[in-house]
Amino acid sequence: MSIPTRFLLLFALAFLAKASQAQSEFYRFKSDFSIKEKETGKDQGRLITGAIYYDKNLHKTVYDIRFPEPEQWLVRDTFMYRMKADTLVSEQMVPPVGEFSIFNMILSQQLNDFGLAKVGYTPGDVQQDGNQVISQWLPPEQLKTYLGPVSMAQENKRLTAAAFYDKEKKLVSKFYFQDYTVQNGLPVPGKIYQIFYREAGEFVRIMTLKNIIINQADEDSTYDFNTPAGR
Repeated sequence: MSIPTRFLLLFALAFLAKASQAQSEFYRFKSDFSIKEKETGKDQGRLITGAIYYDKNLHKTVYDIRFPEPEQWLVRDTFMYRMKADTLVSEQMVPPVGEFSIFNMILSQQLNDFGLAKVGYTPGDVQQDGNQVISQWLPPEQLKTYLGPVSMAQENKRLTAAAFYDKEKKLVSKFYFQDYTVQNGLPVPGKIYQIFYREAGEFVRIMTLKNIIINQADEDSTYDFNTPAGR
């Protein structure tokens, strides 16, 4: 999946540097998902459907793809393995975003501030706009060379939108969170819009989550997959 990796990598590394090693009461996330992607300048978009398995304690993520064709994406640490019919098709390095993933923030109950407080961001101006509370977050000194402020909107103490800026205060990405449900006491967004702004144009991703299960007790072998032989 295409992501502006430089920005995400810097943010993820900062998050990892401050991540707690304590295990969470909520540690597993499973959901059916669909992802729609569209890029400026391309006539055709992309649709992916399947199921997501994430284990917070194991730091492993599985995307069990059903469409457009059956395959699995196994993510562990900084590697993603693409499997078809139990055969390794490819592997690639990915940013260490485990702690920064949406699924981890949901389980860690940090989605309300997008994990910014844990990274070291500090709250700035706060304004009321109808039913929403709009807050500005400023990066810690050690990150100001690379990252800019973040603007967030909350309604009923749930994150509804976040806008990320670079050090020049140029808009880099936006996130929108909709259709919340409560699962085992955890508020979970059912739809997540992501917009990334690049020189070539916008890259839009819409993720829909359904049939969500928290702390699933079975399917252990799926959550704790074995790394492909020799890797």
